[in-house]
This record gives sequence, C-alpha cells and structure tokens, in this order.
Amino acid sequence: MKNSSRSFLIAVSLLIVSFTPACVHHACCSKATSARMLGKTDPRRSSPDAALAALKEGNARFVNGKTAHACNIQRVAATAQGQYPLASVIGCADSRTPPEVIFDLGIGELFVCRVAGVASEINDVASLEYGAEHLGSPLIVVMGHTQCGAMKAALADEPLPGSLPHLMDAIRPAVERARAAHPKANASTLLAAATREQVQGEIRQLLKSPVLHELVVTGKLKIVGAIYSVEDGTMTWL
Repeated sequence: MKNSSRSFLIAVSLLIVSFTPACVHHACCSKATSARMLGKTDPRRSSPDAALAALKEGNARFVNGKTAHACNIQRVAATAQGQYPLASVIGCADSRTPPEVIFDLGIGELFVCRVAGVASEINDVASLEYGAEHLGSPLIVVMGHTQCGAMKAALADEPLPGSLPHLMDAIRPAVERARAAHPKANASTLLAAATREQVQGEIRQLLKSPVLHELVVTGKLKIVGAIYSVEDGTMTWL
C-alpha cells in the first residue's frame, strides 16, 4: 500500500513539473520578445493608428481574462537603458483605473500621467510633450472613467477642504457644459455627460500646445479620448 501511495505521489509530481513550463513561461517572459517589442522599431509605434489598435487589443485581452503581461520583471532589464512607449495616457488617479493593467501592457510600454478628474495642468502638458516629442510616442489617450469621485464632487458643488477647491475649479467648466446640454438629465446621465465633457475639454486643451499641435498636424501624433468602465473593464472610445 505504501509503495502504491509513493508511486502515485511521484506520478503527480512529474505531471505538475511537465506542465509548469507551458503555464509559467509565457511569451511575455521571453527576453528576446521583450527586446524586440520594446525598441524603436516596435511596429506598434509605427503610426498613431497602430498604437491605438494595440491598446484596443490589450483592453480586449484584459476584459476577456487573457492578459499577456504578468511577467514584468523580464521587462526591467529590457528597458534599463531607454524607453520607447507606444502611447501616452493621461487619466484619473482613481485606484481602479491603472492604464497598464487596463490595456494589458508592461513596463516601458506606456508613458502615464494621472491626476484626479483628469484635470491636467502645465506640468502634465509638459510631460505629454516630452512623451510625444522626445520619446516618440505616437498616441495620447485622455482617459476618463465611470463613477469618478472627482466628477461627483464637482457636480455636488459642496464646500471642500485643503486644495480640493482648486481641483474643482478645473473640473467645473465641464460640469457647466454638461448641465447646459442636458438641463433635465438625472444624476447618472449628468455624471456621464460631465465626464465626457471633461475628456473632450482636455483634448482641446492639449491641442493648444504648439508642440503637440505640430505633431498632430504632421500626422506623427493622434490625441483620442476614452471612457473606462469601472463596472466591466471595457473602454468606450470617443
């Protein structure tokens, strides 16, 4: 009986070992793959549309539970000497909206700015200019999201402590545009409209940058808006 139990345990151990490489050594763990996909010649960086397609594919993997970038430690060495992001993202600081996770991308693939309510200021614009002009990122995504706490606070228009009133001042114009466009909207509809207005307003603001405007005019850069759903992980592109 003891010999039978020992034989069974050995067989199970061998079975586990035999399956481990297929489960653990995903393509993203390959140093060769990392080196190829993170360089200047990365095909996803070849045009704004190629970068946008890569982000859409990544979000589809994320939503479908087929993520490919769990092995980020391999990308640390691959990016140590430089970065070649395929896109820049300015999004909300909300803990539920990490761009790298949402777009199923790894270290060195996204150039990210995050601020509550996607209310950018001059340093954010400068960062995005750096990502586009110096790093060669061909795409900027302005990413809002559903159920945004900053947008809700701006809609509530109640007294807030510290520096929060300054943040509300940056968001309030979007709220006012949403109210003007939807005077009879309920709270849910108004929140969605205000979030959309905030994203579109940020795009217009970014296009005022001479650096970004020139890159857009010459076809080297595209600036797009998106709303991420915290309910189901999907992205609505504007």
